[in-house]
Amino acid sequence: MLKPAHTSRYPNELSAEFSDLEEAARYALLQRLTPAIQHHLMGKFQSMGVLATMLERHLRSAEPDLLGMRTDCAALKSASLTAANSSSYLMTWIAPDRAATLTVDAGVTECLGLLTTEFRFKGFVILNEVSGIDVALCSTALRSVLSAALIALCDLSAAPAELVIRAQTRAQRVELSIELRPTEGRATPVRPAKYRPLSWRDVQILALAESVKLTRTSGGAQLSFAHAGEHVPVDGGIGEVIGQDKS
Repeated sequence: MLKPAHTSRYPNELSAEFSDLEEAARYALLQRLTPAIQHHLMGKFQSMGVLATMLERHLRSAEPDLLGMRTDCAALKSASLTAANSSSYLMTWIAPDRAATLTVDAGVTECLGLLTTEFRFKGFVILNEVSGIDVALCSTALRSVLSAALIALCDLSAAPAELVIRAQTRAQRVELSIELRPTEGRATPVRPAKYRPLSWRDVQILALAESVKLTRTSGGAQLSFAHAGEHVPVDGGIGEVIGQDKS
């Protein structure tokens, strides 16, 4: 996720500066995703600890229950395989395969599965209304831009809210919308993020790097993704983003 992408298509005089900005934005996003990734990793390994404790109790018994031990050993083997597969999957958020693709439904579900718990701690609820869209998108583009947009909208919101995600298909593109709906009440007090808030400029940089058309609306954001394997130019350029204020 840290490696800048596609910078060669930009003008030479701006390419180097944009590459630095892109790398910084990707690093900031990764820092904000790290607690969620760590939480998911620990959850998978926790079950292994429970099973190991049960197996240890069997071994300490004066007359060990061999059938129970076999059962626990089989369960431990299954849990370790699940943990290994989960770890490999989570590492793709850190070192992604740029050729990998995800369907819209699967990609949105994956992003929300990673972020939902942390958002709830802050008083934000994510509602996924995306279904029935079996179009493949670039995995890195969908993961990075959607997760960055959600985190930035949460950081920029002054009050708890619902984040409603919808999608529709158009010629050569998939349109994702994020609607921010304020709710009554206060956000649950939590420890401040260990890293800085994501700015909307960070999201713009990531979107531009991934050829995602990004529009900030009064009630949220619109994200437009090209189908996997297709390059559809987006409006705007890096000169506008570089010249923007960082807020």
